[in-house]
Amino acid sequence: MSCWRKIFAVIFCGAALLLAGGCSGNKETLPQLLSRAVTCGQQGKWQDCEKLAMEVLKRNPEEPYALLLRALAAEHLGRMDVALESARQAAEKAPEDFPCQYTYGRLLAMKHQAAKTALQVLERALKLRPGNRNTLLLLGLCSSRINSDNAIDYYNQLPAGVKSLPEIQTRIAIYYLDRRDRDRQNITLAYNALRNAHKSAPHNPAIVLNLALFLDHYVQNRNVAVKLYRNYLTLTEHNPELNPTRAQVRARMSSMR
Repeated sequence: MSCWRKIFAVIFCGAALLLAGGCSGNKETLPQLLSRAVTCGQQGKWQDCEKLAMEVLKRNPEEPYALLLRALAAEHLGRMDVALESARQAAEKAPEDFPCQYTYGRLLAMKHQAAKTALQVLERALKLRPGNRNTLLLLGLCSSRINSDNAIDYYNQLPAGVKSLPEIQTRIAIYYLDRRDRDRQNITLAYNALRNAHKSAPHNPAIVLNLALFLDHYVQNRNVAVKLYRNYLTLTEHNPELNPTRAQVRARMSSMR
C-alpha cells in the first residue's frame, strides 16, 4: 500500500469511528464531510477535497484531519505555502498522530533550507511509527543535506531491499566519500556502495558516470574508469540534453591517453 493510501486509510478509519457515535439529521455531520473529503482525495478530486475540508474547518477549526486533508489538497493543487501551513497546524494539534507528523515533516523536507526543522518533526514521526521506511528515507536525506553524521544511522535502519536500491547506495557512497579524510576505510565503503549501485542499475547513465569518476579520481583505476566512461557515452548517445556532460567526458578521456 502506498504512503498516500495509508494516510487516507487512517483518516477514513478516524471518520468511521466518529460516524459510529454521531447523531442523525438532515445536515451532514463533520465525520460525514470528512469521509467525503477522503473519498475525493482518493479519487484525485483535490479541489473538492479541499472544499469539503474547509467546510469541516469552518465548523471545527481544531480538526487535525481536516487540516491534513487541506494540506494534501493544496500540495496537489500547487499551493505549497498553504499546504505547509495547514500541515504545521495539523501537526501542532495532533502531536501523537503519525500521518500529521509525517506529512508536515515531508513537506518541510521539500525545502532545502528547512532541513533541521524537518529532522525534528520526522524524528517525532519515527517515534510514533518505528522503522517506517518513508520516514527513514527522509531523515537520511535531510541529515545528508546538513552533513550530519546521523545520516548513515537512518540508512542502516532501512529494510535490506530498500537499502540496496541504487539511489540509496549512491547516497551512502556520498556519505562515506565526504568523510574520506576521517578514516581510510571510508573510501572502501564508498566504493562498495557505488559498486552495489552499478550492479543494480548497470544501464543507468548517472550511476555509471558516478562509478567512473570515483575510480578515476579517488582510486586511480583509470583502465576501468575509461571503460565506464565509454559505456556512459554509449548509453547517452541519443540524449542531446547531456551533450555538455558528454563533451566533458570525452575531454577527460583524451587527457588520460
